[in-house]
Amino acid sequence: MPLITVIVPVLNEEKLLLDTLVSIKSQSFRDYELIVVDNGSTDSSPQIAREYADRVVFESNRGYVSTVHKGITEASAEFYVSCDADTVYPSNWLERMIGNLTRRNVVAAYGPIAFREDGDTRRRIVSSLYILGDRFSLVSGVRLSSGANLGLQRDAYFKAGGYMINSKVASQDFLLVKGVRRYGRVVFDPRMVVYTSKRRYARAGSCRGALDAFRFWLDVALRRNKMTYDTYYDEKYYRDREKGQ
Repeated sequence: MPLITVIVPVLNEEKLLLDTLVSIKSQSFRDYELIVVDNGSTDSSPQIAREYADRVVFESNRGYVSTVHKGITEASAEFYVSCDADTVYPSNWLERMIGNLTRRNVVAAYGPIAFREDGDTRRRIVSSLYILGDRFSLVSGVRLSSGANLGLQRDAYFKAGGYMINSKVASQDFLLVKGVRRYGRVVFDPRMVVYTSKRRYARAGSCRGALDAFRFWLDVALRRNKMTYDTYYDEKYYRDREKGQ
């Protein structure tokens, strides 16, 4: 039985998925299984996944939370980590992740996110802003966690109720981390940076993208939980995802 399960949900990501899977397979920490959960891709994503994953499973219920939840139910390890199919992971990322998760009384760990398209200087700036944002968010008790870089103790996930797979609330990573705090510590590791695609921010514009992210966080901080995926992502976003853009 592996120590940790790496879960990659995917929907039409043939242009970026290969880099993601290669980066995961290049990790210095080797005691893991890799599960790719396909959410109905119509491109070559499933074929790419089969070349690298230990298992490829399918989830017919559309949506991020249903797809990740499927991977968690399929996981055989004590811990799991969720990744995004458009994100690149440094070779020591999983080693740092499991190092945090196996610390005393820790049930969840997460790290910063920067953009894969940027150069080193801009990456450092973005990750530094993420770190500052996370420290600010602690005032409200809402962790700035993202499913692209989030590891949990699997038992704690189910004890906390897991993702609300029948809900369209878009704040579920934040809410999940709030829930698991009842069962142990949550750790933020500023060294555990990953590099995701800035496609959505590029389409919306940097200022609009940052404003939307703040509204997203504020919705949880004020315990409103009214923002849904339909309000956070516009129709064009979903059309582009269907086309693999």
